[in-house]
Amino acid sequence: MKRFKVKLHGKNFLLNLDGELKKFGFYATKFVKAENPQEAEKIAIILIHQNPNLRDTVLNEKADRPTINLEEIKEVNFLKFFAKKSTTGFTFYPEDEE
Repeated sequence: MKRFKVKLHGKNFLLNLDGELKKFGFYATKFVKAENPQEAEKIAIILIHQNPNLRDTVLNEKADRPTINLEEIKEVNFLKFFAKKSTTGFTFYPEDEE
């Protein structure tokens, strides 16, 4: 199995921060094992969807769903994979400041 660094870009996430509803985007990097880049992308997106901190705070209506798109994907070696795997997270930005 190969190791991949997958950079994702989320958009249109309606969140309540400090009592104010606002739309945010984010960038996230995930390191995953997969057979090919397409499978790596799917796994990384599933991991984002399964994150309880994000999933439980998104307030979008069904007609206004947020999106997650691939920004970049590349195969990485064993050492880079394990050195970086635990340091991934989200970088949020207000969409009106994009």
